[in-house]
Amino acid sequence: MLRTAFDGARRRRIYLFRHGDVSYVDDQGHRVADPAVVPLTDWGREQASLTGKALQKIPFDRAVTSSFPRSVETARLILEGRGLEIEPLEHFVELRGDPAFRNAITDLNDIAYSFRNAHQPGARYNGGDSFEEVNTRVISALETLIAEPEWETLALVAHGGINRLVIGWALGSGLSTFSAIDQNTACVNVIDFDEHPETRQIVRKTLRALNVTVYDVVKEGNHLFSLEQIAARLKVREVA
Repeated sequence: MLRTAFDGARRRRIYLFRHGDVSYVDDQGHRVADPAVVPLTDWGREQASLTGKALQKIPFDRAVTSSFPRSVETARLILEGRGLEIEPLEHFVELRGDPAFRNAITDLNDIAYSFRNAHQPGARYNGGDSFEEVNTRVISALETLIAEPEWETLALVAHGGINRLVIGWALGSGLSTFSAIDQNTACVNVIDFDEHPETRQIVRKTLRALNVTVYDVVKEGNHLFSLEQIAARLKVREVA
């Protein structure tokens, strides 16, 4: 689908999704050893399917995900029946904390608000990945995708932290807005960017929709932020 801005610029669109619901706590109530490999829960699969049905008329012509299983599984459910190849890319995997650091956390507020200092120079996620370094990795990969002119409408399925970085790119705010953006599971964001028709230079970027969840459009059913939900599940298990 070709889009043209009022001034004649070429308008391209990114539908940016977070993966569906997962659980980082096993059946015995322990934190999983490797959060990278967790699959979607039944609810997560339902979320993705509902999202796909709501967007069934969107003319996606390219689909990229992170290489983590939960992102690939979400993309398959959202894009089911389209025959579109899904391209998993390591560049869009989620920020990773240091397991020893994470296991030593005793105050669950440090889980619920672990993105609060992302904007500070040198800040790391739970003693692991540098926010600045991951931002550089993600935006570089995003700009590589944008430099490939063949697509008009991209489905990008990633993670809460990665989505915040892409949205920061769209807003021109970088890490300064990182902790102020929430991303619920299976949410969709819509980003348009306009290119000069001759030079292909990006002349504007616009966030058209943010954190839309088709299963709960006005957030009536869930008042907790995404990281608060993770902390709440850990708290329930610890109490039990």
